Amino acid sequence: MSSIYTENSTEYSVLIVKLNYDKKMRTLKFLGTLLLVISLLVGCNFNNKKSKEVKEEANEMNESKVVIYKVASRYFIKNDVTKLPSKINSREEFEKYFGAATVMGEDGKPTPIDFEKEYIIAVTVEASNKLIELQPISLTKTGEEINFDYSVTEGGETSYTSRPTLVIIVSKKIEGNINVNPIKVVVDEHNAKNSLDWNGEYEGVLPCADCEGIKTTIQLNDNGTYVMTTKYLGEGEEETVEGNFEWDKTGTVVTLINDEEEPYKLKVVEGAIQKLDIEGKEITGELAKLYFLQKK
Repeated sequence: MSSIYTENSTEYSVLIVKLNYDKKMRTLKFLGTLLLVISLLVGCNFNNKKSKEVKEEANEMNESKVVIYKVASRYFIKNDVTKLPSKINSREEFEKYFGAATVMGEDGKPTPIDFEKEYIIAVTVEASNKLIELQPISLTKTGEEINFDYSVTEGGETSYTSRPTLVIIVSKKIEGNINVNPIKVVVDEHNAKNSLDWNGEYEGVLPCADCEGIKTTIQLNDNGTYVMTTKYLGEGEEETVEGNFEWDKTGTVVTLINDEEEPYKLKVVEGAIQKLDIEGKEITGELAKLYFLQKK
């Protein structure tokens, strides 16, 4: 009896060990499979995240961003300059190409430029006797490329030769390759400047807030100069101002250039000129008809 019991006990022990071994193997196999699945999931998530980051970076590189800038005024290009660099980083380099055109008055000083923090993008055209106007359109950055779009509006011929320039000021925080893109603007030749006999003398009495009126005579000359004489009725003496005037890009409005703070703008119509407000808009209301000076 004892031998049979012992033999059965041994077989039972072997069976228990085998079962425990199988159980451990299944557990290890399960854990191995679980770790493999987790690794695959983590890898997929990492790859997806990495792919998303790469796509977002690529989109960001291709996205155009608007760049803030300032237009510099009261500078002229020197006569011996044949070509301008698109980017100027220092005052010494800037003064090789440009001079300051200071005039009297508070707004007569050139726009200040801090070359420690700012650089210049400058464009120009060949000198000619045509009325050409350069105006900024947009400054954007796409990736490492900085694109400056500007319009070139060409008008009729003048009696003098000029070479317009356009200078903008950009923060040195904005780095990249500069690309300048001129966009030609076609102007309707049938405008006041080209179609009307506008040169001559105009006369009338303009409204006055605290007097009977302002007797005004304006002589517009075809060489781009003017003579304006004014007299406050009932008081004061005649005052005469001389200078140059500029046409706007539509060839309809002229601006008398003087030392006063407010611009003097006139719309040229058939047989008369109409005084506009400081923003270049027509004056409306009951007194609108009084803002015309008739051609003599």
